[in-house]
Amino acid sequence: MSLKIVVLAKQVPDTHNVGPDAMTPEGTINRSALPAVFNPEDLNALEQALRLKEQFPGSTICS
Repeated sequence: MSLKIVVLAKQVPDTHNVGPDAMTPEGTINRSALPAVFNPEDLNALEQALRLKEQFPGSTICS
């Protein structure tokens, strides 16, 4: 049996390296000043999808 596995993920601003220009005067995040990274919580879903792909040969992962 093969599976078609869908992983929902999004990019989020990397808040680990926040500089002085990371916030706008309105108090929101200046997304153009921070690099985008894979949402850390979404990595769990991707890891599980990879396990399932190994368990069911022929399966594919879509994002």
